[in-house]
Amino acid sequence: MPRSLKVRHECIDQVKIALTRNGYPNQRSLAHDTGLALATVSKFLTGKPVGHTNFEELCHKLNLDWRELSTPNPQLNVLNNTSKIVKTNTTLGAAIDVSSFYDRTQELTQLKSWILQDGCRLVTIFGMGGVGKTTLATKLAISIQDQFEYVIWRSLQYTPPGNSFLTELVSFLSNQQETTPDINLLIHYLRISRCLLILDNLETVLDPDSMAKYCPNYQIYGDLIEAIGKTNHHSCLILTSREKPAQVAASERAELLVRSFKLEASQEVAIHLLQSKQLLGSDEQKQELCDRYSNNPLQINIVTNAIIELFNGEIGKFLEQNTLLLSNINCLLEQQFNRLSELEWHIMNCIAIDREVSTLDTLAKSICPTVPKFKLLNAIERLIWRSLIEKSAKSYIQKPVAIEYVIEKLKQQVLIELINIKLFLFNKYLLIAKSTKNCLIKKHNSLILLCIADQLGNHFTSRIALERHIQGILKEVQNFRQQLSKNGVSNFIHLSNYLEIELTKVEEGILQS
Repeated sequence: MPRSLKVRHECIDQVKIALTRNGYPNQRSLAHDTGLALATVSKFLTGKPVGHTNFEELCHKLNLDWRELSTPNPQLNVLNNTSKIVKTNTTLGAAIDVSSFYDRTQELTQLKSWILQDGCRLVTIFGMGGVGKTTLATKLAISIQDQFEYVIWRSLQYTPPGNSFLTELVSFLSNQQETTPDINLLIHYLRISRCLLILDNLETVLDPDSMAKYCPNYQIYGDLIEAIGKTNHHSCLILTSREKPAQVAASERAELLVRSFKLEASQEVAIHLLQSKQLLGSDEQKQELCDRYSNNPLQINIVTNAIIELFNGEIGKFLEQNTLLLSNINCLLEQQFNRLSELEWHIMNCIAIDREVSTLDTLAKSICPTVPKFKLLNAIERLIWRSLIEKSAKSYIQKPVAIEYVIEKLKQQVLIELINIKLFLFNKYLLIAKSTKNCLIKKHNSLILLCIADQLGNHFTSRIALERHIQGILKEVQNFRQQLSKNGVSNFIHLSNYLEIELTKVEEGILQS
């Protein structure tokens, strides 16, 4: 066994991506978590030799296979640094290391049954970003690979557009006898050989404006998925995605052997992850931390690393900050929220602001101009497929971290509107507390406009400049260049109160005219 190892040059980018993906904001946090010197971690991440034991430890922390990174394997047919095609009984190439896989026994049993007993041709694992879809799919593939002649893994996160993947598939399955990117030819080989295909991160090739379409030059994946789902063969395609594709939902029937599995966060996995870290806190504090992040493994991994680095591992000190949106968690959420339509954003805003009565009827009444009911239903369904809202007994709800993300975005947008005197969201939503028996919701709603008032006050260099700006908004309203809705009038009056700017009866009349 060699005394030292180094990351192969072509794998350095993969390692750096794994650093962020596993919740480490920088090299120092990884060094702290492993107990290794910062210089050792730096050498590892830049492809310089480090000790064999240290190399294995760092790869384990980043969920990477150290053998794949350090030593070229001539048995592997490498497509690129994020995807490999391999024969059964060898490694899964770029599939992540799952040696520390915990729990998920029930989910694995269900998926195995669908594929091995029921003979499903297409299985989609979907769920919120960071919930563990790739880890589960990897563990599933490893556990059933001996039932297939070929196992083919592909991450779509960095895949090139066009027919290159289809060409590689046909070439590999035909032992390099065929190179035509023909789906019918591929189906032929899926019939004569039993193959397990895994396409990871499908959402990266879906059109963000329509879950029924694919990005330009990626439609080939849609055609491939449809053909595999609808034709007779003995192979299986596993998809992982943050969104349930409309194409899958439309063909999801038992007789077609097409099924989808929504992966939810696991409290057992979340607690196990916390216990594996060197954190200080009571069982109640650990439970509260898991609850705040809805037991999402990646989010918890990110926040625990931050707690170690910023608060010396003390959970209580972090909880006192009363915030969920650390930078890496914010980036994780942005990837999912950036794909929302204007109508979907409106629904997310309504639910985040008014958590008590977010029903279909109240959402429909809040939209101006009104949209057909089918469009509203479609938007709600897409948000459920994206795991951004859930249906409770009486209303639609969001996870705590999603609520905070939406509210923070809303506050930023309203602040910009007030500064530029272009009032749209300020007019659209009531940003003050409604009459409610729920004291927590009342307090939460009151804080939205109060925070905006504080930030607006800090934006101006003097009290005189702030008062002039408020007068400027009133002037725009008086001259009909800006019109205030009923919500806008209430927001403006309360904003003035928070800023301790007293409105005259004439000014209040201007607002309400």
